[in-house]
Amino acid sequence: MPEHQPFMTPVAIFFIQSLLVVSLPYAAWRFGGLRRVMPLVVIQIVLGVLVGPSVLGHLAPDVWQLMFSTASLNGLSGTAWLAVVLFAFLTGLHLQPQEIRQLGGSFAVVTLASVLVPAVVGMGLGWGLIVWYPEALGEDLSKWHFIIAIGLLCSVTALPVLGSILRESGLIAHRLGRYALGVAAISDALLWISLALLLVNLPRPHVSFISAGWMPVLGLVYMGIMFFAVQPLLARFIKNGDGFQESGLVLVCTTIFASALVAELVGLHSTLGGFIAGVIIPRAAARVIIERLEPLTVVVLLPFFFTLVGMSITVDASSSNLLEISLLAIGLSMLGKIGGTAMAARWSGESWKCSLALGVLLQTKGMMEVVVLSVLKEAGVISPMIFSAMLFMALITTAATTPLLRWIGGKDAPWDPKTTAY
Repeated sequence: MPEHQPFMTPVAIFFIQSLLVVSLPYAAWRFGGLRRVMPLVVIQIVLGVLVGPSVLGHLAPDVWQLMFSTASLNGLSGTAWLAVVLFAFLTGLHLQPQEIRQLGGSFAVVTLASVLVPAVVGMGLGWGLIVWYPEALGEDLSKWHFIIAIGLLCSVTALPVLGSILRESGLIAHRLGRYALGVAAISDALLWISLALLLVNLPRPHVSFISAGWMPVLGLVYMGIMFFAVQPLLARFIKNGDGFQESGLVLVCTTIFASALVAELVGLHSTLGGFIAGVIIPRAAARVIIERLEPLTVVVLLPFFFTLVGMSITVDASSSNLLEISLLAIGLSMLGKIGGTAMAARWSGESWKCSLALGVLLQTKGMMEVVVLSVLKEAGVISPMIFSAMLFMALITTAATTPLLRWIGGKDAPWDPKTTAY
C-alpha cells in the first residue's frame, strides 16, 4: 500500500508562495489606492516583512514554519537572484552610453557630488551616534569603521529599485531617467569597492586580505575585459534585432550569467555584473531583447526578490532610541543625497525642477541598502539597533520617492513624456 503523501508538499508550498508574491502586492498597489503614493517595490518588501519572522513568525509560528521558514524558502532564493540579475541587465540595456559621454564633465561632477556629499553627511551622523548612543557601535568597537559605514549607508542608491521606479513613472526611456541610471551605476561600483576596502582592516576580518585587497584590481580587469573584449565580440554576432533568433537569446543570457558570476567572484556583486552586461549589448538589438525579457522579468520574477528581501528582515525594536536614530538617519540621508545632487546638477546647467528630481531619484535606497546592511551587520561593524534604524530609513526614503517626484514636477513636469521633451 503506498505511503500517504502530505497535503502540503514542497511543490504546493512553492506555488502558494508564488501566488502571494506575484499577485497580492500588485493587487494592493493597483486596486488599493497605493499606485500614486509609493512604488510597487515597497509593497513587495513590506509583504515580505509581514510574512517574515518578525510578524507572521510571531503571531502564527506554526503557519510561518510551514510556509516561510528557511527550509521552505529554498525554492524562492534562486528565482529571486535570477530576477534581480535579469532586471539589472534590462536596466543597463535601457541606458544610452552615448548620452552619458555627451554630458562630459557635468555628469562626473553630479556623480561625485551624489556620492561624496551624503557620505560626508553620513559620517557626521556616525560620529554623532558614537557620542550620543555608544551602544550603536558594532561588536568590533572600531569607531572609524563605524563612521565610514554610516557614510556608505547614507550614500547608497539602489540601482534595481531605481530602475523599477523609473519604469513605473514612465521615465525609463527619458533623459532624466537615463541620467539617474548612469549616476547610480557609477555610484554602485564605487560603493562595492569602498565596502570591500572597509572590511580589509577589521579587527576580526570577515573578508580575507587577498579577496578584499585585490578586489579593486580584479574589478578593473573584469570591466576592461567586458568593454574591450566581450563588447566587440557581441557586436560581431549581434548585428541587429531583425534577425535575432534563439541562438541570439542564448548568447545574451550566457553573457548575462557569466558577467554576473565573474562580478560576484571578484566582489562587485552579481547585480552590477548583470547591469554591465546590459550596457555592452549592441543597441541595434536592444528593442527586441527588451520585448522578450522585460515583461516576464518585471511582472513575474522580480517580485520574488523584493519579497524575499522583506522575509529576511528581523527587526530589533528593543531599543528605546530606535525611532530617534531612524528619524535622524532619514532626515540627514535625504538632505545629503537630494541636496548634494541637486546643487551639483543646478551648477551644471540643469533647471531647479530637474535637479531636485534627480536628487529625489538617487536617494532611493531599497534593496541595495538591505544587502549592504546585512554585510556590515555580519562583519560586526554595526549593531542590530543600527541595522533596524537604517532598514527603516531605506523603506521610508524609497517610499517617499514617487510622492516627492510628483510634488516637485507638478502637473506639467518638464520630464513628463506628454510635455516638451527635457
